Amino acid sequence: MDDLHARDMPWPVRRAMRWHEQRTITPADVPAVDDLVARKRADGLSISVGVPALDEAETIGAICRAIIDGLGGSLVDEVVVLDGDSADDTVAQARAVGADTVDVRALVPDIPYAGGKGDSLWRSLARLRSDIVVWIDADIRDFDPSMVVRLVAPLLLDEDLVYVKGFYDRPIEIDGSLQPGGGRVTELTARPLLSVFFPELTGFRQPLAGEYAGRRDALMRVPFMTGYSVEVGLLIDLLGLADLDAMAQVDLTRRVHRNRPLGDLALMSHAIARTIMRRAARWGRLQFEQDLDDAHEEIERPPMADLERPPMADPERRSAAGGEG
Repeated sequence: MDDLHARDMPWPVRRAMRWHEQRTITPADVPAVDDLVARKRADGLSISVGVPALDEAETIGAICRAIIDGLGGSLVDEVVVLDGDSADDTVAQARAVGADTVDVRALVPDIPYAGGKGDSLWRSLARLRSDIVVWIDADIRDFDPSMVVRLVAPLLLDEDLVYVKGFYDRPIEIDGSLQPGGGRVTELTARPLLSVFFPELTGFRQPLAGEYAGRRDALMRVPFMTGYSVEVGLLIDLLGLADLDAMAQVDLTRRVHRNRPLGDLALMSHAIARTIMRRAARWGRLQFEQDLDDAHEEIERPPMADLERPPMADPERRSAAGGEG
């Protein structure tokens, strides 16, 4: 892999460098599937794979089929497509290959649905009851079930870990050919801001990657942003909940996915920057002269602006579910 991170990214703190060395897992570090299945059964654990999807009929069937045929009934106990009101054949394609499907709008029905991937992930914890929850994006064009194997392996092998993040090469399609240069929001927004406000997280090569796995009991105890900033919000909040050494990252080799237009990237960057800065203020690492909302009352909030969902395990979540991050 062309390691842009190790070559070009400065290390703001030694702790991040040590973490990167100790908690970065390569494919060679992952045991055979049969060994992982034996470990899972010996420990009495269960694994769910959730696939958040919105109009992904083109890719959803192949992803679900690969997981079910390769890992179903052994390493993976269930595959559930988390449908966000698709207008195409996403649900039909998923069901045709044996995946369960759920309309995420029907989960936690007492909280109005805000839309967005993060809201789907948060609600999915009311449906995915396994000890380990894996989330896989639904737009991957070159999906291989080894992604799931590599994400769950560290959690099966190390009981002190609560969260595992994937990273990979991200080529971008230009004029019909794949070229280096994907992950623009990661390189231009997320990592620079994290290096300023949360330097201990700079060891994560791709903090916005959409493939990750965690222990359900930990995921139930952190809030979720409803939209584009769900991934970076989870990293920061799990850092606060369980500390850096309870997280790891694993090399998933390569992922080819649908590239977003520049306008979408601008909205994504805004949401991610806002969440990182709000978390920094919450941690006492940044002080605003005035609240972000008060400073921009005259600006109309963009569509699907991120809301913060409270921890699913919080008994007071109903009254707090509409709060802003």
